[in-house]
Amino acid sequence: MRRQDHHHFPRNLRTLLGQYPTVSQAADELGINRQQLNKYLNGQGMPSLVTLQSIARHFGLGPDDLLLPAERFAQRWRPPPRLVGLPAGTARAFNQLIDNMAKTRLALAPYCGVYHAYLASRASPGKIIRACSVIGQDGDVTTIKTVYFLTNAGEQRKARAPNKINGIVQMLGERIYMFDVQNVGKPHARIQSVILYPPPLPSVPVLSGILLTANNAQMRPVYSTQIIFQRVSNGPLRKSDLASCGVYGSDAPEIPDSILRMIRFPVMPL
Repeated sequence: MRRQDHHHFPRNLRTLLGQYPTVSQAADELGINRQQLNKYLNGQGMPSLVTLQSIARHFGLGPDDLLLPAERFAQRWRPPPRLVGLPAGTARAFNQLIDNMAKTRLALAPYCGVYHAYLASRASPGKIIRACSVIGQDGDVTTIKTVYFLTNAGEQRKARAPNKINGIVQMLGERIYMFDVQNVGKPHARIQSVILYPPPLPSVPVLSGILLTANNAQMRPVYSTQIIFQRVSNGPLRKSDLASCGVYGSDAPEIPDSILRMIRFPVMPL
């Protein structure tokens, strides 16, 4: 760190802590003594490199970002949106999730790309659905967009009505969570959630986990099934990626053996 950059730190720190109602709460969240934090805010001292890294990581930034001039710092960080008008406890829970999007943006960035998502079909036992998903980032928000077909792969495109889903991605602890809401206000509305185990290294091209959802059938049964995301490319989405989506038999050569070994049958009702 260059000493001449230190004078930007107190102002940037005040900007970051502006989202907390009190310095005491900010100190608790950061794991820093309140008196020491006040010294940093007043320009009476600089944190150690370890503490600087800890503060930066808490806000999804790099240590050098905290030393940038105000104009450049504003380009690297912006306060997360806030939900207002809700009971305090409810607003706090939602706002913590919003904050977490910004904090884990850098951790989720290596997982951005185009994937084929595989899961066992509930409607057609013994068959496998291959969907196409794109994980990307818009500002501090990590998103997932999925397109899938419930018709056999290879059918004429005009006969295959696509299903499109938009959701958000969070990293909490050592798990990746995905949430999406479909068809709000309609009889077949549902919320889906996915919990994934990250691979040992982001460069490993497979994410595996569990999908929890409700079926669109009349009785709306709730079920869970294993879901596997295999990276296709870093993007952008290609027509060939979509063309290969659909419903496959478990013996279809298009389904990689490595994926087939990971898929469990049958789908589990709850």
